[in-house]
Amino acid sequence: MNEYYDNETFTKVSFTSEQLSKTDFDSCTFKRCDLSELHINNSEFLECEFIDCNLSNARLKDSSFKDTHFYNSKLLGVKFYEVDPFLLRMNFKDCQLDYASFYQLKMQNFQFVDSSIKEVDFTQADVQFSYFDNCDLLGSIFEETDLRNVNFKTSRNFSIDLETNKVEKAVFSKDNVANLLEKYKIRLE
Repeated sequence: MNEYYDNETFTKVSFTSEQLSKTDFDSCTFKRCDLSELHINNSEFLECEFIDCNLSNARLKDSSFKDTHFYNSKLLGVKFYEVDPFLLRMNFKDCQLDYASFYQLKMQNFQFVDSSIKEVDFTQADVQFSYFDNCDLLGSIFEETDLRNVNFKTSRNFSIDLETNKVEKAVFSKDNVANLLEKYKIRLE
């Protein structure tokens, strides 16, 4: 039988060294919680918020995140491709997502705002209609990624190969479009 929490707030709870399994959270808020290295299995987060939390290296095996928001949180090294993709919707603001992986994940309409997204793997992900606002994408991997209609206008340090990714109607600024030519070793002056 699943545990169920509705409209609850968890503040400064340390979930480390525990395994969270078959637990459903509906409209819950997590504030300054430590979920780092936690194994979260077959759990559901529906309309939840994580504020100032640490989820670094958490395992999210077969867990679902539906309309879940992360604010000022650390999600270093998280393998998002292990989540349940059904109705997946997550947004990130002021977060650290460095070394995470969205490999082959369908993640349309996600929002990444003011976040560090360094060395993140987006290989074969479907990121259509997503928004990267003022994000640092240094070293992130875009390989066979569907980036159609993605807005990169205010982001920086990305390297996107136009030949191996779908980029129709993606938005770039004149200041960051040079990142698309990096492969060709062209200098713009």
